[in-house]
Amino acid sequence: MVTGAYRHGKALGAWGGGTGVLEAADLSAASVGVVVGERAAAVLRDVTDLLSGHRAWDRFTPAV
Repeated sequence: MVTGAYRHGKALGAWGGGTGVLEAADLSAASVGVVVGERAAAVLRDVTDLLSGHRAWDRFTPAV
């Protein structure tokens, strides 16, 4: 489910032990649209900001 959301450009957030899910899915915390932090409130704030754009469009290469 996490990799599917990532492929569709959805914002992802994790904190604490949840970061292990990203690692298991082979996703980098440095990826566009992925937020990782120590505090749930801070991660939620950042993910909410990303959701205003509907998708992490910068994750995709523009068509030529």
